[in-house]
Amino acid sequence: MTTEHWWRSAVIYQIYPRSFADSNGDGIGDLRGIVEHLDYLNDGTSRSLGVDALWLSPFYPSPQADFGYDISDYQAVDPAYGTLADFEKLVEGAHQRGMRVIVDLVMNHTSDRHPWFLESRSSRSNPKRDWYVWADGRDGGPPNNWLSSFERCGPAWTRDETTGQFYLHSFTPQQPDLNLRNPQVRAAIREVWGFWLKQGVDGFRIDVAHRLFKDGQLRDNPEPLAAYRRYHRHPELRQYNLDQPESHELLRELRCFLDGHGPGLLLGEVPISDDSRLVEYFGADGMHTAFHIAFWEQPWDAAAFRGTVDRLSGLARPDALPTYALATHDIPRTVSRYGLRQARVAAMMMFTLRGLPCVYYGEELGMADSPPERALDVDDRDGQRVPMQWEPTGAGFTTGTPWLPFGHDIGTANVLVQDAAPGSSLNLYRRLIRYRRASTALRFGDYESLDSPAQTFVYRRRSPEEELLVALNFADRPIVLAIGEGPARLELSTDAARSAGTVSLRSVPLGALEGVLLRVG
Repeated sequence: MTTEHWWRSAVIYQIYPRSFADSNGDGIGDLRGIVEHLDYLNDGTSRSLGVDALWLSPFYPSPQADFGYDISDYQAVDPAYGTLADFEKLVEGAHQRGMRVIVDLVMNHTSDRHPWFLESRSSRSNPKRDWYVWADGRDGGPPNNWLSSFERCGPAWTRDETTGQFYLHSFTPQQPDLNLRNPQVRAAIREVWGFWLKQGVDGFRIDVAHRLFKDGQLRDNPEPLAAYRRYHRHPELRQYNLDQPESHELLRELRCFLDGHGPGLLLGEVPISDDSRLVEYFGADGMHTAFHIAFWEQPWDAAAFRGTVDRLSGLARPDALPTYALATHDIPRTVSRYGLRQARVAAMMMFTLRGLPCVYYGEELGMADSPPERALDVDDRDGQRVPMQWEPTGAGFTTGTPWLPFGHDIGTANVLVQDAAPGSSLNLYRRLIRYRRASTALRFGDYESLDSPAQTFVYRRRSPEEELLVALNFADRPIVLAIGEGPARLELSTDAARSAGTVSLRSVPLGALEGVLLRVG
């Protein structure tokens, strides 16, 4: 596989900069803190995680109404996180260790304090008025029935007292939506693409790629879809404030732009759990990959996971790869949703499916959500954003007061303790990533699910060089599987006490909540 396709075999690690590592004692994670921990992520040895790419959540100047997704300057670093020189050191250090750097690209909206919006709202005749979506009200209220994605924010429209018109915001009122139909806005956004590519980044994670365009006529969402704040599948009706065809045109333009600058990656956040719509966003000349949203929405049920994986596999464009994640800064952590032992099985599933695994910081430790007493985030996502737990006291993250309190599990879910424990979650992640890196079947092979008893998910990964079987027991009881003929070698188990060895495919024992990786032949 050439360097042009490096992303096809990559393991991505998401860093929420505010919560990863604080280098100056102010309680807020920063870019220098990330630089100081690059060896933890990949130093070329088995003591590191061994990831291939870093995805950095926003670190740009921001009033923090949505913790960085309300950007007031696209081409700078927020002083809380450091400087452009710090970012350059981060990119250089990552590249020296064989890791790529992906940054968040937020094109749907800016901060209401961005100079563009300050001009736009100053008068109806300002040259930048059409850079955002403005409209007159209707019957004394908003222009239409669109809702903000955040329940606390009510309608997706706010009336501006200066000019008497309403402006559109898909999220908070502090995040006005850009009008990407305006060629001048498109040109300004292209400058942002070029700026960060010149800084050495290797790609972009596209924020809310399905919301980039809205209906040009600003039509009401039809009933019953008007009640939904986010994408909702309907067999006959479509929402007018998202998933518009023009979004694909801009994403193809971005793909062409990126391809002209070398081998890069476009990772789409497309919060659409309707796979028949999701698959239109990645593969071919669209984004390279997109998160499989339905994957992390499943209950702890083997048939549910098998069904959603098989469904996307059957619908995706030829040679298209989805990205699988178990948690993100928007999604509660795996341990909190499913449990500690379940999280180990889920990790084996994520690393062995056909697609790109994406690890949210701290997931490798089995960190749990820990909501603070006082909510800071507008959408109640503080719990999954607690600081990285480097050691039991919290001093590994900061010498000051952390911006959010540490989790209640910091005594066990930390790097220092787990590094020395062979059976820890951290060492399971290391083994899974290392095995995946050496396996052509896991990186490039075909996927085929196999019939198996209730509460088990069994599938084959096969390349010309090797054949592997993955058997996952979702039940809290042991089971014996018959999944083929002949011998196989047990290579990995989520049960740290189980040793490698030969098993018969006619009778493969699985412990309660155990996953195994078998090499056939």
